[in-house]
Amino acid sequence: MTKKLEEEFNLPPLQEALDKEEQAPTIEETQNEIVEIADALSVSEKINMAFKDVQGLEEHELEMNDIAKEALSSYKQLMSLGMNVSDMAAGKVFAEASTMLRIALDASDTKTKAKLQQIDLMIKKARLDSNTGNGKNNDAAGNILYDRNELLKIINKNDK
Repeated sequence: MTKKLEEEFNLPPLQEALDKEEQAPTIEETQNEIVEIADALSVSEKINMAFKDVQGLEEHELEMNDIAKEALSSYKQLMSLGMNVSDMAAGKVFAEASTMLRIALDASDTKTKAKLQQIDLMIKKARLDSNTGNGKNNDAAGNILYDRNELLKIINKNDK
């Protein structure tokens, strides 16, 4: 490669690029990365398992996926069309293509927001159940846990 090509394409010198390829990650780095990925996948699986009880979430996700696919398809078609029309008309076509891309992004964001709202509602419900005593709070040994107020209520009921 010549210096001009390196400068034109903003590339590092050839020798520097070859040196980087020769440096392979160590076994420990690879194992750490595998553990991190496995942890992330297990958390993701737990979240997905919690969502199986929620009705209508899959339908929403499928609808948003369809909208995103259609918007991306329209974006690609409009970009292709914009390249083949006159410069005067291309601006409007590219603006519409940009709108399609924004719609695809919004559809993807909507799926994520719906899942986060569901998680938030699950957390609030668990907190409410724990505060009101409707939920069964168990420790690792299977013993039921009560807070101070619940214990006082139970003791007062037994005294009467």
